[in-house]
Amino acid sequence: MVAMAWGQVEGVRSGVMFDAPRRAVRVIEGVAGAAHLGAEVLGGVEAAWVSPSGKAAVVRGSGGWALVRGLGSERVEERSLERDVEQAAWSARGRYVAVAGGGAIEVWDVEGQERVALVDAGEGREAASVAVSDEGELAVAWFDGEETALEAWRLGNWQELARVKGRGVAGVLGSRLALAGESEVVLVEGDQEKWRAAMDGRGAPMGVALTDDEVVAAYLGALAIWLAEGGEARVLDLETGADRLERLGGGEGFLLRARGREGEEIWVAVRRGGDWKAYFVPAGE
Repeated sequence: MVAMAWGQVEGVRSGVMFDAPRRAVRVIEGVAGAAHLGAEVLGGVEAAWVSPSGKAAVVRGSGGWALVRGLGSERVEERSLERDVEQAAWSARGRYVAVAGGGAIEVWDVEGQERVALVDAGEGREAASVAVSDEGELAVAWFDGEETALEAWRLGNWQELARVKGRGVAGVLGSRLALAGESEVVLVEGDQEKWRAAMDGRGAPMGVALTDDEVVAAYLGALAIWLAEGGEARVLDLETGADRLERLGGGEGFLLRARGREGEEIWVAVRRGGDWKAYFVPAGE
């Protein structure tokens, strides 16, 4: 892997993301609405999940999967991971990352470069999505083919917090956890269900995340946003089919669609003046 320091990147940066055709983590230059993909800060990677801080990533390089930190600095540190990673999820501020694969789920503390949890995924159900809090607490949306259960890993045991029909996804921020399913979204706070809202006709969600005051869920053609206090959802119809919802590395907002092949589009969502807007990001040269 080849790294480049921020000092070598010119112009305004609004984030960083993995660009599969270039096999690199690249800077998003300019502000949302007038941005494009620019310089590489980490090259020679086949896959990557970038931290919300933009300073770390879970990557697959020539030597296998690794946790790297120090992106944009003069020196990138690398820690090899023992398993093939099928999915990864970062805490909101990038202190912890959960990685799932090979029948197990791990939680890593990026600052200490150490594993703080290792959980056997077991048999008979699928980890449809994983999430981790800024305190290192793991949450998993388990799908059994009909329903999804949201469970937190606490003191060596699973604690069920909510269920929805169909395939669901999990998100966490502090003491609040969200579970979005095919027909409803649930917010749990302090281990108690705070509210449950219907979301019909959109199919399985692509991701769910929490901000300080909102719950945001991505569906095939829309973003749905609820206030943390509950109420009716505000729906933002998208000009693209979102295939993910993850915090934009090193910037504000979410990555909705990344570029897996040449010619594919990149979209991000950013909150401006209290409202969410989605922007197309050209791939650049």
